[in-house]
Amino acid sequence: MKILKWVLGLVAGLSGVVALFAGGKSKQKVKEIKKDIKTSEKKVKKLKKENKNIKQTQKNYKKTLSEMEKKKETYKAPDVDIKEANDFLKKFSKSKK
Repeated sequence: MKILKWVLGLVAGLSGVVALFAGGKSKQKVKEIKKDIKTSEKKVKKLKKENKNIKQTQKNYKKTLSEMEKKKETYKAPDVDIKEANDFLKKFSKSKK
């Protein structure tokens, strides 16, 4: 009976040592995950900056568009009579040939 207890104790001790050495890989995985988190946080910050820039350019586009619409409303085309338009079309068609 003493031999059986001794063998079981030896097996338990060996399995404990093996378990300690086998657990080292999980530390590496944790380090990799932390590294991935840091890189993803950097990417998020970069995207936020780009998003702010995009919003700013959209505001600028809207502003210029509204200015263009105001100019369009105030623009008045010059009055052209039929003879001037006919002469222009003749000259234009001759220059294309």
